[in-house]
Amino acid sequence: MARYIGMNQLTIELRASQLLTLDQIATMSGPKESCAILLGKKKENSYETEEVIPMSNKDSSEVRFTMDENELLKIYEYAVLSNTSVVGIFHSHPSKPFPSETDKTFMEINPIPWIIKSTITDEMRCFIFSDSSKGKIDGIEEIKMIIVKG
Repeated sequence: MARYIGMNQLTIELRASQLLTLDQIATMSGPKESCAILLGKKKENSYETEEVIPMSNKDSSEVRFTMDENELLKIYEYAVLSNTSVVGIFHSHPSKPFPSETDKTFMEINPIPWIIKSTITDEMRCFIFSDSSKGKIDGIEEIKMIIVKG
């Protein structure tokens, strides 16, 4: 089972409206996996989400997703212009909301929060790869999602 990161527990903050947007992205893509990029700022032990940007799943698959490289480049350029950075990746699973082996590989390459929404249980959970978690569940740890008004 995933664990929280040490005494300086990491969190990701989302507004209720952003959580609703993520739900809608997953619902509209079903049964195929959906995906989105979260932009915002990292402050100490918290990733603060400012914007959710839906992305298309280039694979159009029920079991994997790939974001278009050109779309990603535009998102990174936009992030620079808006003084934000990528603070999270969202995608849906037609299974329980835990990282797949493929997710784990990409989580190590992109060590930011990954939010996974189960389209079968309607549950949403968040995970991150952490160097300090070596030897623990493939370096993947669960982090707390904080929902704020808005």
